Amino acid sequence: MDKRLLIAVAASIAAILALPALGAPPDYAALRNALQTEHVQPGYVHFADKARGLDHAITAHCLNTGDNPQQLAAKTAFHEALDVWQAVQHIRHGAVTTQDRHARLQFWPDQRGTGERHMRKLLAAPLADTLMDDITTTSVALQGFPALERLLFADQPLSQRPLEGETAARCPVARAIAHNIAGIAGALASAEPQSTDDKTFVADAVNDLVVGLEFIRSLKLKLPAGVRKPRPHLLENWRSHRSLRNVEINIRALRALYGILASGLADNAGTAKVLSDFDTALDAVRAMGKNGEVVLGEDDGPKRFKALAALIEHLRDDMVKTMPENLGITLGFNSLDGD
Repeated sequence: MDKRLLIAVAASIAAILALPALGAPPDYAALRNALQTEHVQPGYVHFADKARGLDHAITAHCLNTGDNPQQLAAKTAFHEALDVWQAVQHIRHGAVTTQDRHARLQFWPDQRGTGERHMRKLLAAPLADTLMDDITTTSVALQGFPALERLLFADQPLSQRPLEGETAARCPVARAIAHNIAGIAGALASAEPQSTDDKTFVADAVNDLVVGLEFIRSLKLKLPAGVRKPRPHLLENWRSHRSLRNVEINIRALRALYGILASGLADNAGTAKVLSDFDTALDAVRAMGKNGEVVLGEDDGPKRFKALAALIEHLRDDMVKTMPENLGITLGFNSLDGD
């Protein structure tokens, strides 16, 4: 991932963090338990289940490469697994920080075309018999959903035989990537809970919430909208035509996270306002559809992307105004993945 881009995002977050803690502290142990049992753990378990399904579907497709229904099944399994990953993508503390798991699952944004270069190089050389295990030692850009998307949603078939101009067959590569995704997902689901104190765990969750909103605003919306003209190939998962589907899932998941953090606290106008902001953002993204490339192709498409980004920014700012007082914490800074 482009470090300069992430530094710019970090700077835009840093200015709104480090607000003073006000009010009586909540029951951090209860909040931590709710976050772990209602959000983190069930999210990872569901992801592991769908990732196993993806692994099996890619294997089935590659054993029946002439069977078109198998290809459709593989794409369906890809969408199902990616849906669940998008629902936990905002979690950036705990088990996902080990062994660079977050970037290995979703190396994006990739403005320099790192994944494309590495994939061409991989397909141009003979594959080792140990690729199924060796894929974990390759570039992070080859190990997750974007790399598998390049193979599964390309114009060329996902076959067991090398295509013209390539030395390696695509099916073994796709099977290795899908197997790696399933392995990482399984490790997340079975990982021991984070060994930090309860207040730190809650603060990490709040940071995930703030950074998750900024990630949507800056990288999933403003970046592809462009400054002078749209850049649709910078949309997340543009090949599978689901960039705005990702954003909708992200916002729903972050709303659920906010609901847990706000549970058990005295209700106030600030909490109600944030929940209303979430609903407004959800309505806006749903009205745009699933495929951001289609929207950016319209005359007012970039403007609609930027308007949604402004809603996300407004939501983020409203939340930061009330969260420290409600939770009795000082927000820190949790950087985005940098690779």
